[in-house]
Amino acid sequence: MPERVYGPAASGVVGTLITAALCAGVLEFLVLTSFLGQHLWHDARLGHDAVFTLPLLIWVIVLVVTIGWALRTLTIWLQVDEHGFRLRGLCRRTRTADWDEVGSVVAIRDIRRPGRAAELLDSGSMFDALELLRHDGTRLAVVSGRVFGPRAQLETLRRARGAGVPIEQIESIGVEELRRTHRDWISLAEAHPNLLLAMLVLFYIAHNAVTFAIWGL
Repeated sequence: MPERVYGPAASGVVGTLITAALCAGVLEFLVLTSFLGQHLWHDARLGHDAVFTLPLLIWVIVLVVTIGWALRTLTIWLQVDEHGFRLRGLCRRTRTADWDEVGSVVAIRDIRRPGRAAELLDSGSMFDALELLRHDGTRLAVVSGRVFGPRAQLETLRRARGAGVPIEQIESIGVEELRRTHRDWISLAEAHPNLLLAMLVLFYIAHNAVTFAIWGL
C-alpha cells in the first residue's frame, strides 16, 4: 500500500487562523488603536523609556507566541505506511518510529473534560485521542482527530493493526481518571480549561488597562 500523508483538517486551519487573529488583534484592539491613533512610533520615549514601551513590548510577545503556535498547528503533517509513521512540523519535535517500536495503540472515543458539554464525533469514526505508546507504556505520539480528521486516525489504526500492534479501545473516560493512570497524556490546559480561559481573560484585561494608563486613547 502506498504511503499516506495527512495535514491539518480544514476545520483546524480555520479555527487556528480565527484564534490567532483573536489573540493578536481583536483582544489587543485598545493597544493597537492607541499606538496607531497617536502615531506613537514618532514618540522619542518609545524604545528608551521602559514603562512607556511596555504595552508595545507585551503586544510583540503576544504576537510572536501566537505566530509560533499557529505555525506549530498549520505546518504539522503525518506520514503513515506499512513500515511506521512520521509526525513533523515547524516549532515541534519530529517523532518517527517503525511499527515494531510501537508497543500498543489506545483509541479513546471520548475524553470527558470539566466544564464542557459532550461533543458529537464524526459519524462515530473519530476518536478524541489516538495514543501511540512505546513498549514501556510511555507516549510515543498522538494522532488528534481535531487536527488531522477521522481519516488519518482510521488509516493509522489500519496500518498498526496490519503490523500486528495491539489496539485497545476506550469508549469514554474522564480527565481525572486519565491523569491517574497516564499523567503525561493530559496537559494543564486539558485538565483545567476553565482556569486557563480565566487566566487569558485576566491577562488581556490587565494589558489593556496598563495600556490605557500609560498611553491613554
